Amino acid sequence: MAIRTLSRIGRSALLGALGAGLLFLVGCATGKEAEVRKIQARNAYDQAGTNIREGRISLGLAALQTAVELDPDNALYRNALGVVQLQLRRWPEAQAAFEKAVELDPSYAEAYHNLGLVMAAQDRLDQAVTYYRKALTFPTYPSPELAYHNLGQTYLRQGKLKEAEEALRQAIQLEGKNQFSHYLLGVILAEAGRRQEARAAFIFARDLDPNSSVGKLTVEALKTLGEGG
Repeated sequence: MAIRTLSRIGRSALLGALGAGLLFLVGCATGKEAEVRKIQARNAYDQAGTNIREGRISLGLAALQTAVELDPDNALYRNALGVVQLQLRRWPEAQAAFEKAVELDPSYAEAYHNLGLVMAAQDRLDQAVTYYRKALTFPTYPSPELAYHNLGQTYLRQGKLKEAEEALRQAIQLEGKNQFSHYLLGVILAEAGRRQEARAAFIFARDLDPNSSVGKLTVEALKTLGEGG
């Protein structure tokens, strides 16, 4: 009985099919590994949140760094890492994390806002204004009142009272009980010589919470206006 052999073409076709099958299996394994890494990254991110809420900042930072290493293309983890670096006053590291976040997700409004915070912390006020305004261009930004507040505060530091007032009034319109926004508005109005309006802003701020640190500032501000506080 003759032994049947594959032709050269047949052998090539078979080897090609086997190769494709091998690549498919390797591809599946690689995809599975990537999915596991993403799950591990999410677990690290969640653990970081727990650590930070409970005051274990160093452990939280380490967990976030692990999350970024496991899933380097996740903008959320980059932004969170930047927030912790910002709290630790590590400006270059925070800036790098936020810049990577917006590189990965150019519509990440919160990361643009956080870049503004980093710039303001370094007295790079023009850049801070640019980033706050960039954050406000995205209608999906969940906290525009924060950007308007920080924008107003930055304009105040620049001595741009008109722009500062406009930004803070926007912040107050969005979040009417932000005590610090009302206080800063009072400061701006006082500097502009609009004493009665400043008095009203300070009184409103004070009455929101007289015992807070901002509340105590308003009492002192009212005294400078000749009020009893």
